[in-house]
Amino acid sequence: MKMSLTLLGCGIMLTYVTAYGQTDTTRHKYNLFNPVPKDKMKDMETDRPDVTESAYTVEAGHFQVESDLFRHVRNTSDGVHSIQNTYNLANYKLGLTERSDIQLVVPTYTTITMRNIITGKIINKAAGIDDISVRFKYNLWGHNGGKTALAALPYVVLPTSSFSSTATQYGIVFPFALSLTDKWNFGSQVSVNIAKEEDNAFHPEYLYSFTFGREITEDLSAFVEGVATYNVFKKNAETFANGGLIFSVTDNLNIDAGVNIGLKQTSDKIYFLGFSFRY
Repeated sequence: MKMSLTLLGCGIMLTYVTAYGQTDTTRHKYNLFNPVPKDKMKDMETDRPDVTESAYTVEAGHFQVESDLFRHVRNTSDGVHSIQNTYNLANYKLGLTERSDIQLVVPTYTTITMRNIITGKIINKAAGIDDISVRFKYNLWGHNGGKTALAALPYVVLPTSSFSSTATQYGIVFPFALSLTDKWNFGSQVSVNIAKEEDNAFHPEYLYSFTFGREITEDLSAFVEGVATYNVFKKNAETFANGGLIFSVTDNLNIDAGVNIGLKQTSDKIYFLGFSFRY
Protein backbone atom coordinates (compact mmCIF):
# COMPACT_ATOMS: atom_id res chain seq x y z
CA MET A 1 0.00 0.00 0.00
CA LYS A 2 2.85 2.36 0.86
CA MET A 3 4.43 1.80 -2.59
CA SER A 4 1.03 2.28 -4.30
CA LEU A 5 0.60 5.67 -2.60
CA THR A 6 4.16 6.65 -3.49
CA LEU A 7 3.61 5.81 -7.18
CA LEU A 8 0.29 7.70 -7.15
CA GLY A 9 1.96 10.73 -5.58
CA CYS A 10 4.75 10.63 -8.18
CA GLY A 11 2.16 10.47 -10.95
CA ILE A 12 0.23 13.48 -9.61
CA MET A 13 3.44 15.50 -9.18
CA LEU A 14 4.62 14.53 -12.67
CA THR A 15 1.29 15.64 -14.17
CA TYR A 16 1.36 18.96 -12.33
CA VAL A 17 4.94 19.83 -13.19
CA THR A 18 4.89 18.88 -16.85
CA ALA A 19 1.40 20.03 -17.81
CA TYR A 20 2.40 23.67 -17.26
CA GLY A 21 3.12 25.28 -20.59
CA GLN A 22 1.90 22.24 -22.54
CA THR A 23 0.71 23.11 -26.04
CA ASP A 24 -1.75 21.07 -28.01
CA THR A 25 -3.34 22.07 -31.30
CA THR A 26 -6.43 20.63 -32.91
CA ARG A 27 -6.01 18.49 -36.02
CA HIS A 28 -8.55 16.92 -38.31
CA LYS A 29 -10.11 13.86 -36.64
CA TYR A 30 -8.43 11.02 -38.49
CA ASN A 31 -9.36 7.45 -37.60
CA LEU A 32 -9.00 3.83 -38.70
CA PHE A 33 -11.24 4.38 -41.73
CA ASN A 34 -9.90 7.84 -42.52
CA PRO A 35 -6.10 7.37 -42.23
CA VAL A 36 -3.62 10.17 -41.71
CA PRO A 37 -2.20 11.03 -45.18
CA LYS A 38 1.39 9.91 -45.59
CA ASP A 39 2.60 13.45 -46.22
CA LYS A 40 1.15 14.52 -42.84
CA MET A 41 2.52 11.65 -40.76
CA LYS A 42 4.75 12.50 -37.80
CA ASP A 43 8.06 10.80 -37.05
CA MET A 44 7.64 7.13 -36.20
CA GLU A 45 7.43 6.50 -32.45
CA THR A 46 8.09 3.02 -31.02
CA ASP A 47 7.72 1.19 -27.72
CA ARG A 48 11.01 -0.60 -28.31
CA PRO A 49 13.88 -1.12 -27.90
CA ASP A 50 14.00 0.14 -24.30
CA VAL A 51 11.70 -1.13 -21.55
CA THR A 52 10.09 2.31 -21.19
CA GLU A 53 7.01 2.46 -23.40
CA SER A 54 6.41 5.37 -25.76
CA ALA A 55 3.85 7.97 -24.72
CA TYR A 56 2.75 8.27 -28.35
CA THR A 57 0.41 6.11 -30.43
CA VAL A 58 0.57 4.83 -34.00
CA GLU A 59 -0.86 7.24 -36.56
CA ALA A 60 -4.58 6.68 -37.16
CA GLY A 61 -5.27 4.17 -39.92
CA HIS A 62 -1.69 2.90 -40.08
CA PHE A 63 -0.09 -0.42 -39.10
CA GLN A 64 3.18 -0.86 -37.24
CA VAL A 65 5.15 -3.94 -36.20
CA GLU A 66 7.94 -3.89 -33.61
CA SER A 67 9.86 -7.09 -32.99
CA ASP A 68 12.71 -8.71 -31.14
CA LEU A 69 13.89 -10.81 -34.05
CA PHE A 70 16.11 -12.63 -31.56
CA ARG A 71 16.05 -12.31 -27.78
CA HIS A 72 18.50 -14.23 -25.58
CA VAL A 73 17.97 -14.44 -21.80
CA ARG A 74 20.50 -16.03 -19.42
CA ASN A 75 19.98 -16.65 -15.70
CA THR A 76 21.95 -18.46 -13.01
CA SER A 77 20.31 -19.02 -9.61
CA ASP A 78 19.56 -21.80 -7.10
CA GLY A 79 22.11 -24.08 -8.74
CA VAL A 80 20.42 -23.89 -12.13
CA HIS A 81 21.61 -22.21 -15.33
CA SER A 82 18.80 -21.38 -17.76
CA ILE A 83 18.85 -20.08 -21.32
CA GLN A 84 15.75 -18.76 -23.05
CA ASN A 85 15.74 -17.84 -26.74
CA THR A 86 12.76 -16.11 -28.31
CA TYR A 87 12.34 -15.64 -32.05
CA ASN A 88 10.16 -12.83 -33.39
CA LEU A 89 8.72 -11.46 -30.16
CA ALA A 90 6.45 -9.16 -32.13
CA ASN A 91 4.14 -6.31 -31.18
CA TYR A 92 1.54 -5.74 -33.93
CA LYS A 93 -0.01 -2.27 -33.60
CA LEU A 94 -2.92 -0.58 -35.36
CA GLY A 95 -3.75 3.13 -35.07
CA LEU A 96 -7.43 3.61 -34.24
CA THR A 97 -7.72 7.36 -33.70
CA GLU A 98 -5.45 10.36 -33.28
CA ARG A 99 -5.01 9.39 -29.63
CA SER A 100 -5.32 5.60 -29.51
CA ASP A 101 -4.02 2.32 -30.89
CA ILE A 102 -4.52 -1.37 -30.20
CA GLN A 103 -1.66 -3.85 -29.89
CA LEU A 104 -1.17 -7.60 -30.02
CA VAL A 105 2.10 -8.95 -28.58
CA VAL A 106 2.95 -12.45 -29.83
CA PRO A 107 6.13 -14.37 -28.86
CA THR A 108 6.19 -16.49 -32.01
CA TYR A 109 8.59 -19.19 -30.84
CA THR A 110 10.50 -19.68 -27.58
CA THR A 111 12.98 -22.31 -26.41
CA ILE A 112 14.02 -22.86 -22.78
CA THR A 113 16.88 -25.03 -21.52
CA MET A 114 17.59 -25.51 -17.81
CA ARG A 115 20.80 -27.22 -16.71
CA ASN A 116 22.21 -28.24 -13.32
CA ILE A 117 25.34 -26.17 -12.74
CA ILE A 118 27.27 -28.86 -10.89
CA THR A 119 26.44 -31.93 -12.96
CA GLY A 120 25.83 -30.19 -16.28
CA LYS A 121 22.74 -32.36 -16.73
CA ILE A 122 19.69 -30.91 -18.49
CA ILE A 123 16.84 -30.58 -16.00
CA ASN A 124 14.18 -29.31 -18.36
CA LYS A 125 13.87 -28.48 -22.04
CA ALA A 126 10.79 -26.95 -23.66
CA ALA A 127 9.72 -25.00 -26.73
CA GLY A 128 6.65 -23.37 -28.22
CA ILE A 129 4.60 -20.20 -28.07
CA ASP A 130 4.55 -18.14 -24.88
CA ASP A 131 1.77 -15.97 -23.38
CA ILE A 132 0.09 -13.48 -25.76
CA SER A 133 -0.75 -9.93 -24.65
CA VAL A 134 -3.52 -7.58 -25.82
CA ARG A 135 -2.86 -3.90 -25.14
CA PHE A 136 -4.65 -0.58 -25.69
CA LYS A 137 -2.83 2.74 -25.59
CA TYR A 138 -4.50 6.13 -25.14
CA ASN A 139 -2.51 9.36 -25.36
CA LEU A 140 -3.70 11.72 -22.60
CA TRP A 141 -1.81 14.70 -23.98
CA GLY A 142 0.97 15.57 -26.40
CA HIS A 143 -0.26 13.72 -29.49
CA ASN A 144 -0.31 16.95 -31.50
CA GLY A 145 2.90 18.53 -30.30
CA GLY A 146 4.53 20.12 -27.28
CA LYS A 147 7.54 19.16 -25.22
CA THR A 148 5.76 16.55 -23.08
CA ALA A 149 3.37 13.64 -23.56
CA LEU A 150 1.60 11.18 -21.27
CA ALA A 151 -0.33 8.00 -22.08
CA ALA A 152 -2.23 5.20 -20.35
CA LEU A 153 -1.64 1.65 -21.55
CA PRO A 154 -3.86 -1.02 -19.95
CA TYR A 155 -3.25 -4.63 -20.99
CA VAL A 156 -4.18 -8.24 -20.41
CA VAL A 157 -1.82 -11.23 -20.71
CA LEU A 158 -3.54 -14.41 -21.90
CA PRO A 159 -2.36 -17.83 -20.62
CA THR A 160 -1.50 -19.22 -24.06
CA SER A 161 1.93 -20.66 -23.20
CA SER A 162 2.52 -24.16 -24.54
CA PHE A 163 5.26 -24.96 -21.99
CA SER A 164 4.25 -23.32 -18.68
CA SER A 165 1.11 -23.18 -16.55
CA THR A 166 0.01 -19.58 -16.06
CA ALA A 167 -3.14 -17.57 -15.40
CA THR A 168 -4.53 -14.44 -17.00
CA GLN A 169 -2.62 -11.35 -15.89
CA TYR A 170 -3.65 -7.70 -15.93
CA GLY A 171 -1.82 -4.43 -15.71
CA ILE A 172 -1.51 -0.80 -16.66
CA VAL A 173 1.42 1.38 -17.71
CA PHE A 174 1.72 5.18 -17.60
CA PRO A 175 4.50 6.26 -20.01
CA PHE A 176 5.76 9.86 -20.01
CA ALA A 177 7.94 11.64 -22.59
CA LEU A 178 9.90 14.87 -22.41
CA SER A 179 11.86 16.55 -25.21
CA LEU A 180 14.96 18.05 -23.59
CA THR A 181 16.75 19.46 -26.65
CA ASP A 182 16.86 18.82 -30.39
CA LYS A 183 19.13 15.81 -29.72
CA TRP A 184 18.22 14.66 -26.21
CA ASN A 185 14.96 13.03 -25.06
CA PHE A 186 13.80 11.69 -21.71
CA GLY A 187 11.22 9.01 -21.01
CA SER A 188 9.81 7.47 -17.87
CA GLN A 189 7.04 5.14 -16.77
CA VAL A 190 5.34 3.62 -13.75
CA SER A 191 3.39 0.38 -14.08
CA VAL A 192 1.71 -2.34 -12.07
CA ASN A 193 1.18 -5.94 -13.14
CA ILE A 194 -1.28 -8.24 -11.32
CA ALA A 195 -0.37 -11.93 -11.58
CA LYS A 196 -1.28 -15.19 -9.82
CA GLU A 197 1.53 -16.36 -7.57
CA GLU A 198 2.40 -19.66 -5.89
CA ASP A 199 -0.24 -19.18 -3.17
CA ASN A 200 -2.90 -19.22 -5.94
CA ALA A 201 -3.80 -15.59 -5.23
CA PHE A 202 -3.17 -12.46 -7.29
CA HIS A 203 -0.44 -10.03 -6.21
CA PRO A 204 1.02 -6.86 -7.75
CA GLU A 205 4.46 -6.28 -9.17
CA TYR A 206 5.54 -2.66 -9.61
CA LEU A 207 7.95 -1.25 -12.17
CA TYR A 208 9.59 2.13 -12.58
CA SER A 209 11.93 3.07 -15.40
CA PHE A 210 13.63 6.09 -16.90
CA THR A 211 15.50 6.42 -20.17
CA PHE A 212 17.64 9.00 -21.97
CA GLY A 213 17.87 8.99 -25.77
CA ARG A 214 20.55 10.78 -27.76
CA GLU A 215 20.73 11.43 -31.51
CA ILE A 216 24.30 10.71 -32.59
CA THR A 217 23.91 11.27 -36.33
CA GLU A 218 20.91 11.82 -38.57
CA ASP A 219 20.40 8.05 -38.83
CA LEU A 220 21.90 6.71 -35.58
CA SER A 221 20.78 7.19 -31.98
CA ALA A 222 21.48 5.55 -28.63
CA PHE A 223 19.75 5.14 -25.28
CA VAL A 224 20.65 4.34 -21.68
CA GLU A 225 18.03 3.22 -19.19
CA GLY A 226 17.47 2.25 -15.58
CA VAL A 227 14.70 -0.11 -14.48
CA ALA A 228 13.55 -1.13 -10.98
CA THR A 229 10.90 -3.74 -10.14
CA TYR A 230 9.37 -4.96 -6.89
CA ASN A 231 7.34 -8.16 -6.49
CA VAL A 232 5.09 -7.86 -3.45
CA PHE A 233 4.51 -11.60 -2.95
CA LYS A 234 8.17 -12.59 -3.28
CA LYS A 235 9.36 -9.39 -1.57
CA ASN A 236 11.97 -9.26 -4.29
CA ALA A 237 13.47 -6.13 -5.84
CA GLU A 238 15.39 -6.13 -9.13
CA THR A 239 17.34 -3.39 -10.87
CA PHE A 240 18.57 -3.30 -14.47
CA ALA A 241 21.01 -1.17 -16.43
CA ASN A 242 20.05 -1.12 -20.11
CA GLY A 243 21.41 0.36 -23.30
CA GLY A 244 21.31 0.07 -27.06
CA LEU A 245 21.65 1.55 -30.53
CA ILE A 246 18.95 2.40 -33.10
CA PHE A 247 19.68 2.81 -36.81
CA SER A 248 17.05 4.45 -39.03
CA VAL A 249 17.15 2.79 -42.44
CA THR A 250 14.22 4.91 -43.64
CA ASP A 251 11.58 7.11 -42.02
CA ASN A 252 9.48 3.99 -41.51
CA LEU A 253 12.12 1.33 -40.73
CA ASN A 254 14.46 1.06 -37.74
CA ILE A 255 16.95 -1.65 -36.79
CA ASP A 256 18.14 -1.87 -33.17
CA ALA A 257 20.24 -3.93 -30.76
CA GLY A 258 20.88 -3.74 -27.05
CA VAL A 259 21.25 -5.32 -23.61
CA ASN A 260 19.29 -5.42 -20.34
CA ILE A 261 21.68 -6.35 -17.55
CA GLY A 262 20.31 -7.30 -14.12
CA LEU A 263 22.57 -5.88 -11.42
CA LYS A 264 22.15 -8.82 -9.04
CA GLN A 265 24.09 -12.01 -9.69
CA THR A 266 20.82 -13.94 -9.88
CA SER A 267 19.12 -11.47 -12.25
CA ASP A 268 18.44 -12.04 -15.95
CA LYS A 269 20.98 -10.93 -18.53
CA ILE A 270 19.16 -10.09 -21.78
CA TYR A 271 20.55 -9.50 -25.28
CA PHE A 272 18.37 -8.61 -28.28
CA LEU A 273 18.31 -7.66 -31.95
CA GLY A 274 15.15 -6.25 -33.50
CA PHE A 275 13.38 -3.87 -35.86
CA SER A 276 10.37 -1.57 -36.18
CA PHE A 277 8.40 -0.98 -39.38
CA ARG A 278 5.44 1.32 -40.13
CA TYR A 279 3.07 1.11 -43.08
